[in-house]
Amino acid sequence: MLWSANTLSLTAFWMTEVACAWQMRVMTDADPLLVASVYTVLQLPIMFLVIPAGVIADLSDRRRGMMWTHAWLSFSLGILFWLTWTGRITPLLLLVCLPLISIGLSMRMPAIAALIPDMVRTDQIPAAVSLNNVAQNGSRLVGPALAGAIIAGLGVAAVLALNTAIMALIVLMFLRMRYRPEKSDRVAKPQRFRDAVKEGALFAARTTWKRNILIRLSIFFGCAAAIPALMAVRFDNSETYGIMYGCFGAGSLLGVFVIGKLGYKRLNNRLNGGLLVSAVCIMLFGVVDEPLQAGPLLACIGASWLFCMNSIMVAAQMQLEPGMRGRGLSFIYTLGTASLAGGGLLWGAVARGTSPAVALIASGACLLLALVATYRLSIAGPESALAPSG
Repeated sequence: MLWSANTLSLTAFWMTEVACAWQMRVMTDADPLLVASVYTVLQLPIMFLVIPAGVIADLSDRRRGMMWTHAWLSFSLGILFWLTWTGRITPLLLLVCLPLISIGLSMRMPAIAALIPDMVRTDQIPAAVSLNNVAQNGSRLVGPALAGAIIAGLGVAAVLALNTAIMALIVLMFLRMRYRPEKSDRVAKPQRFRDAVKEGALFAARTTWKRNILIRLSIFFGCAAAIPALMAVRFDNSETYGIMYGCFGAGSLLGVFVIGKLGYKRLNNRLNGGLLVSAVCIMLFGVVDEPLQAGPLLACIGASWLFCMNSIMVAAQMQLEPGMRGRGLSFIYTLGTASLAGGGLLWGAVARGTSPAVALIASGACLLLALVATYRLSIAGPESALAPSG
């Protein structure tokens, strides 16, 4: 039930992102900075709210929280649908409405990630994380392609209407879901909200492997943000845009099956390999113009993106204590979304001043230089089962 609800929720999110970016492209004559700002505005509120959301996930009933979160998302998408359907939507109004969706996303991210270890044994966590990656990347394959086809046939409003209904359905799914975590994993000891945030921050700052995760994640997302931020201005019609975004998701989905056979050892090597492939393919994506050439490159970028994220998330979920898991994951999400938001806006500005191709080549080159500078930073603690032996 959790996997199905998460898959539907993520599919609706990717459809919404594609629909909103395309709507902005249509309204602004494909201005790279304004199109990229859609991605940035979706990420910024998450940066500010996901840490409090992680604390809430540690101190409250996670299933009930997910019900309220998806009810809010259904309400927010309903507003955006009505504005689009009635023709009242403008670029400024779109940017004002998107944070409403981001509030819901910020609440669901640490809660859904913390729910996964609650519902499986410790030795099943890597497999559960991989299954979650199937949901995330399968939805990234289906969602954009479906959104592109619906936009071409029925318009952006139809996508938003469908997503509103999906979020309402998910509320009912969580209402019926059985949730009985082990006693040791239920809730952290009672704390004041501010003290819980402070404890989580100190916990991250004082641990080397956690700092390394935050550093490497923020660098990767800051550079790779050029891909989702500039995708809508690289192609001429919504169907091609949706299919190309689907290629990105297809690569991620194929990567999940490869990772499933690798287990959870050598996460540092896996992360470095993923960063190297990402950097090279992003630069090549900036050079090619034809969809037949861009599709395979985007699939490779999607697979390498999955390798990087899976390495980081497995390292975090295997090493974080149950009572700190929501907060620990929320710090990862905070820096990740901040980097995506800032990187998207930066590369959008570079694309407006030069061209999308130049911005993509520059982002790939920056990622390659960052890899050279940080490849020795380990994401596994010295006492962890993830650390290399010998």
